[in-house]
Amino acid sequence: MLNRNSLSYKFERFLLIFIILQPIIDLLTSFCILELKIDATVGVITRLFVMALGGIYILTQARIKENRKYIIYLLGLGIVLGLGFLNNKMIKHPMLQMEDLKFIAKALYPFVMISCYILVFKSLKTKETMHTKMRNYIAYAALIINVTMVAAIATGTDYNSYDYFKEGSRGWFFAGNELGSILAIVCPVVVLYSIEKTTSLAKSYFWIPSLLIVFSLFAIGTKVGAGAIVCTFVIGIFMCFIQAFLQRKERNKKPYLLNGLVAIVIFAGVVGYFPFSPIYKNTGIHHQVFEKVQEEKKQHNNHVKQEDTAKEKEKAKEEEKKAETQALIFSGRELFTKTYEDFYKQAPMSQKLLGMGYGGNFKDAPKLIERDFHDWFYTFGIIGFIFLMIPFLYYGLRILMVLITRFREVFTVKYALLAAGLGLALGIAFTAGHVLTAPGVSIYFVVLLAYLIVDLEIE
Repeated sequence: MLNRNSLSYKFERFLLIFIILQPIIDLLTSFCILELKIDATVGVITRLFVMALGGIYILTQARIKENRKYIIYLLGLGIVLGLGFLNNKMIKHPMLQMEDLKFIAKALYPFVMISCYILVFKSLKTKETMHTKMRNYIAYAALIINVTMVAAIATGTDYNSYDYFKEGSRGWFFAGNELGSILAIVCPVVVLYSIEKTTSLAKSYFWIPSLLIVFSLFAIGTKVGAGAIVCTFVIGIFMCFIQAFLQRKERNKKPYLLNGLVAIVIFAGVVGYFPFSPIYKNTGIHHQVFEKVQEEKKQHNNHVKQEDTAKEKEKAKEEEKKAETQALIFSGRELFTKTYEDFYKQAPMSQKLLGMGYGGNFKDAPKLIERDFHDWFYTFGIIGFIFLMIPFLYYGLRILMVLITRFREVFTVKYALLAAGLGLALGIAFTAGHVLTAPGVSIYFVVLLAYLIVDLEIE
C-alpha cells in the first residue's frame, strides 16, 4: 500500500481522474484546431506528456519484482520500433520523420497506459472499489460527451460528421470517427452503469445516461454507432434475463427482470427510429454511390462482354457483391489495403521485417489504411507487429482460460457487457480504425482491459 503523500499515490489518483478529463481534453483540442487554427493540439501534447509520466511511474514500480515484466516488454517494444525508424531513415525516400515519430508514440501509448492502469487498479483496496471507480468514471466521461452533443445540436452550433453529402453531427468535437469509436466502446459500460444503479422502478432514471448515449451514437451517423447499440442491448437484455433465471431463488432477481424490461422498451424504440436515422440514410447513400461507381466501371472497362459464358457472368456478379459488402463494411479502406500490399511486395527484406514506416513507401502524399492492425503491420513490419500483438495474445488466452475454467463466475451481466466493450473496440480497430492508433480512443479500451486483467487476477 502506497503512502498517501507519495508522488506515486498521487499519480495513481490522477490517472483515475484522467479518465473523466478525456472529453474535456477533446473539446479543448477541437477548439484549438477549429477556432484558433492551431496545428499542435492540446490532446496530443497532454496525452504524450501523461504517457511520459506513466513511463516514469512504471519505472518506480519496477522495484517490485512482479512489476518488472511491464518495463521489460516496453523497452523491448521501444527498441524494435526504434530500429524500424532508423532503417527507414537510411533507405526510405521520401520520409516524414515527425509523422513517423508521432505514429510510434501513438502505437506505444496504449501499452504504456495499460501497464499504468494495471498497477493503479492493483493498488485499490478492494475489487468493489475498483469496479465502482472504473464504471463510474467511464460513465461520467460518456455523460460529459453526451450532454455536450445534446447542447451543440440543440443550439445549432454543432459540426457535421462528414465533409460531403452524408448526414451526421459530431457536436463540438473535432473527429467524428474517433467520437463514434469512443461512444461505441463505452456504450456497454454506460448500460452496465444503468443496470447496476437501477435497483427499483423509482430509480429507473439511471437509464437516462444510456438514452443519451443512444442519441449521440445515432446523431453521429456512422455504422459503428448502429453496431454498438445493437450489440450492447442484445447482450444486456439476454444477460439480464439469464442472470434473473440463475438467481431466481435470490432477492436480487427482480432488479434484473426490471432492467431487462426497460432495455427491451428502449431497444424497441431504437428499432422503430432506425429507418429515420442518419445511419440508415447514410447506408442508403453509400449503396447508391457504390452502384454508380460499379456502373461506370462496367461501361468503361466493358467488364461483362457479350461473349462471356453464363458461368463467367455469375462469377462477375459474385465478385461485384463481394466488393459491395467490403465497401459497406470497410468504407473504401480495402482499396488502401491493396495499395499497401503492393508497397509491401516491392519493399526490401529489412522493411518487410521492421516496417515501411508512416504511409508506407508512398510517392506523393502518405495515407493510412485506417484499419489499426493493418496499419501496425505495414508500418512496423513482421517483427514489430509480433511485439505489438504479444499482450493481446497473452491476455486473450488468459481470459479465454478463465471463461472455460470459471464459467459460472464470469457468466454475468457485468462481465458480458465489459467483454462487449472490448470486443467492440477490437472489432472497430480491425474494420474502421481510430482505436489503437488514436490515444483519445485507446484510453477507454486500455482502462477496460486493465480492469478485467486485475479483476480476474490474470496479470
